[in-house]
Amino acid sequence: MIARLFPFLHDFSDYSLRDFKGDFLAALTLTPMAAPLAMAYAVIAGVPPQYGIYTCMLPVIVAALWGSSRFLAAGPTNATSLVLFSALGTVSVAGVPLLQLPESVRMSVIFGIALFCGLIQIFMGLMRLGEIANYISHSVMSAFGASMALLIAAGQLTTVLGIAPPQTGGFFFQIANAAARLAELAINPWCLLPAVMTIVLILWLQSISRLFPATLAALAIAGITADIFDLAARGVPMIADIPDIVPPLSLPPAFDFDLVRDLFSPALALAILGGVQSLAIGKQLAGVRNDIFDGSRELIAQGLGNIAAGFTSGLPGCGSFTRSAPMIALGARTRMAAVFSGLLSLPLLYVLAPLISHVPMPALGGVLMLIAVQTLKPADIRFCLVATRTDRIVFLATFFATLTLDLTQAILLGVILSLGLFIYKAAHPRVHKMSASDPLLRPLPHGLPSGLAVYFIEGTLFFGAIHELERRLHSVEETPPRVLILHLSRVFWLDASGAHALEQFIERCHARSVPVILVCGCPQVRDILQRTGLLDYLGGGFAAETIYEALDFGRSLLQHISCQEDRCYFRSAPDATSSPAPGKSDA
Repeated sequence: MIARLFPFLHDFSDYSLRDFKGDFLAALTLTPMAAPLAMAYAVIAGVPPQYGIYTCMLPVIVAALWGSSRFLAAGPTNATSLVLFSALGTVSVAGVPLLQLPESVRMSVIFGIALFCGLIQIFMGLMRLGEIANYISHSVMSAFGASMALLIAAGQLTTVLGIAPPQTGGFFFQIANAAARLAELAINPWCLLPAVMTIVLILWLQSISRLFPATLAALAIAGITADIFDLAARGVPMIADIPDIVPPLSLPPAFDFDLVRDLFSPALALAILGGVQSLAIGKQLAGVRNDIFDGSRELIAQGLGNIAAGFTSGLPGCGSFTRSAPMIALGARTRMAAVFSGLLSLPLLYVLAPLISHVPMPALGGVLMLIAVQTLKPADIRFCLVATRTDRIVFLATFFATLTLDLTQAILLGVILSLGLFIYKAAHPRVHKMSASDPLLRPLPHGLPSGLAVYFIEGTLFFGAIHELERRLHSVEETPPRVLILHLSRVFWLDASGAHALEQFIERCHARSVPVILVCGCPQVRDILQRTGLLDYLGGGFAAETIYEALDFGRSLLQHISCQEDRCYFRSAPDATSSPAPGKSDA
C-alpha cells in the first residue's frame, strides 16, 4: 500500500552521490532559465507574473515525485495559460466577467479551476485513460500549437506597440487594430524599444551559449535601460511589485452550483489539453532512455500537481517540453532534478523580487512574441497539409476554430474531430480484391477459377465496419461471384456486434445463393467466432485455417454449383462437408 501511495520511494533506494550531483547541477542551471518564462506565461494568463513562479514550486515537486517519467517537468505553459485567459473572459461571478473583478476574487476562481482540473485528471488516471493521447490526432495537436502561437503573438501587440486594445477581442480584431495604429503612426516608440532590444539580446546570448540564462539576462538589461531612460515617465508600463515572496496558501471560492457549472468547461479543456501534452512529452522522453512509461500514473501526478497549485496560489499547468528537454541535456539522472528545480525557485524569487518592478512590460511582451515564433514549426504544418486530405481538413478546421472560437470550445472540437477521425478509420477496414498474382497468394499454378472471388480484409471488424465491407464488395463486383472467400487473418479485433453483423452478411450472401468461406488464421478472431457459434453455423470446410485450404474447397464448390440466368444452386453436396453451404434451402 505504501509503495502504491508513494511510488517515488523506490527511486531513493539506490540514489547515489553521482545522481545527486547530476540532478542538482541540472536544476541549478535550468531554474534561472525557466523562471522568466513562467512569469511570461502568467502574463499570457492575465495574472501578475509572481503567480507563474509560484506554479514552479510545490506543483512541480508534487508532479515530479508522483509522475511516471523521471525527466518530465511540469509548470505553466503557453497553451494552458492561453486557455486560462480565455476562461477569464467567459466565466462570470454574479453576472460580472472575471476580468472585471478584483484580483482577490479573480485569483480565487483561478485556484478553483486548478483544483477542478486536477480532480478531473486524477479521475482520468484512475479510469486508466492514460492512452488517450493515442486517439488525439497529430494534425489536431499541430493545429493547436500553430494557432496558439499566433494568438500569443497577437495578444502582445498592444503591449509591445503601446497602443490601446481593440474594443472586441479576438485574433483578427487584434491584428486589424495594430495595423490601423501602425498606419496612423499612433504607437509609442518607447514601448517598442525595450521589446526589440530584449528579443535581439536573447537571440545573441543564445547564439553564444544555450546553457546561459539568456532571457533572465536580457530582462535585467531591459530593466537597467528602463531606469536610465526613465521609461515609466514616458508611458511605458512596468511590472508590478511582488507582494509575497513565499507562495501564500490559497482556497477556491465557496461552493456554488452555478459557479461549478461555469468552471467545468474550462477545467475539462485544461485537463484534456494538459493531459495530452504531458502524455505526449512523457512518452517521448521515456523513449530517449528506454524507460517504462505509465500514462495513467502520469495523469494522476499531473492532477496532484494542479491540486497543489490550487492550494498554493499557483496556476493550472502540465508537462512542459521547454523545461523537460534541457533536463536531459544538462545531465539530469532522476526525477529529483525537477524536485530541486522547484526548491530552487523560492530563493531565486527572493533575488528577483526587488528587480522585477524595474522590468518594463513590453520587454516581457517581446519574450512572449519570441516564444511564439520559436513555437511555430513550419515543417510540421506542411507535413499535416500534404499528408492526406483528411489530415488537411482536420488541421485547417482546428486551426481556424482556435483563432475564431472560444478556446474551450476549440479544444473540445479538436478532441471530437480526433475521435471522429479514429472512428472513421476503424469503420473503414482495408478491403482488397486479390488476384492470382497477388504476393499473398503466391502465383497459383492454375490461376483463380472463374466465379471465385477472394477478398483480403485488414483492420477492425465491428458492426459499422461490416456495412462498409458490404458496400465495398458490391462496388467492385459488376456481377456477384459464385463463391466468396473472406481472408480474415489480418483482422486484429472483433467483438460480439461484429460477429453478429458478419453472420447477417453471410446470410444475405446465402440468400443470393453465394456461399462464403472464411479464412480465420488469427487465434483470437477464430476463438470469438467459435464462442459466438458462427463456426458451427458455417459447418465444416467453410472456416479454413489457410487461404490454400479455402481455395481447394472453393474449387470443389464450383464443381457442384450450376447457374441459370441469375439463379445458382447445388447439384450435390460437396465432399468436404456433410451438408451443403448454409442457406441450402435457398440454394
